[in-house]
Amino acid sequence: MISIAALCRLSASSPRTAGRRLSFIVALRACAALIILWHHFALYPPLREWAAPLIGGLLDWIEHHARATQVFFVVGGYVMARSMSAREWTLARISCFTVQRYFRLGIPYLATIAVILPVYLFARGWVPDDVVGSPVSLPQFLAHLFFLQDLLGYEALSAGLWFVCINFQLALVYAATLWLRDQFGGGSTDYVGLLGWPLAILSLFYVNLNPAWESWWLYFFPYFFLGIVIHRTLYGGRTQLEFWAFQILIIIALFYEWRWRLGIALFVGFLLFAAEKFEFGAYWPRNRVIAKLGQVSYSLFLIHFPVLVAVSALWARLGWTTPAAAVAGLLAAFLLSIATAFAFYRWVEVPASHLMRRPENSPAGLKAERPVP
Repeated sequence: MISIAALCRLSASSPRTAGRRLSFIVALRACAALIILWHHFALYPPLREWAAPLIGGLLDWIEHHARATQVFFVVGGYVMARSMSAREWTLARISCFTVQRYFRLGIPYLATIAVILPVYLFARGWVPDDVVGSPVSLPQFLAHLFFLQDLLGYEALSAGLWFVCINFQLALVYAATLWLRDQFGGGSTDYVGLLGWPLAILSLFYVNLNPAWESWWLYFFPYFFLGIVIHRTLYGGRTQLEFWAFQILIIIALFYEWRWRLGIALFVGFLLFAAEKFEFGAYWPRNRVIAKLGQVSYSLFLIHFPVLVAVSALWARLGWTTPAAAVAGLLAAFLLSIATAFAFYRWVEVPASHLMRRPENSPAGLKAERPVP
């Protein structure tokens, strides 16, 4: 009998993803990671407070308007649809996918926690308590281990970890809809659309308006489903009407109640649709810096907050609290975050992505998809 691990290795790749460059998607990830980094830099004290006399207006604008996690959700939905929709899904494949997804997302996530805990010890007493949080408890750590901290009401150990939990939930929900398609669809029932559209409508006009749902996948589902709709329209045999209908639905939801994140998702979805439809997304932009940043975007997303806390604590200990020194600290934290992200990618993310996968079963086209979200 073939083992689950062997099945996972044999099914790690999808023919649909082979040989196709994703330059535009990589660029979107790079931009989103940088925006999120500076949003956190503008949000968390003490460096932002010390720098306020010089660049307070800029930091306030970044804090309130620089939001980009929805970019990762839209792109993630599209990339998952590319790599998953062509497969036949069984319960064994879902089990294998769950394990693979945990290793790919969870090992870098847990490594971030391992990094930030000693950083908190170094920073405690020098950085505000609302940044370093309370001392970690065993139940809090175990909740993080299983992506349950937000659902169980525990304080997050680092900024951005909530995104990993939601991404994991969305991936399992999508895999479940594909299983329904293959097990009960009989080739005629489109369970992805049959379930996706009502769930998206429910989220747009109710769930996404209630912050109490922010710990659950359904709150973010419209962003993710937009990426799936783009793939269905371009490669899934659906007419372009589905994409434009979903765009109109989002516009109606924005008139119902304006949401910056939803507006940005609408714009990003249009750009991604155009890039893939007219095929310039495969080769544009051709920029090595952007390509490298996109490759390490997940690592940068995870590691920049521990770096910010460490630099803030060091500046506080050294007494470098003047506005000019604080601006220099923010720049130092930015550059150090980039350097650390490359090291984190090389020594943590890449090994995590290779677990339970044979090298010969990983087509070159998957390389651009490694830093998922």
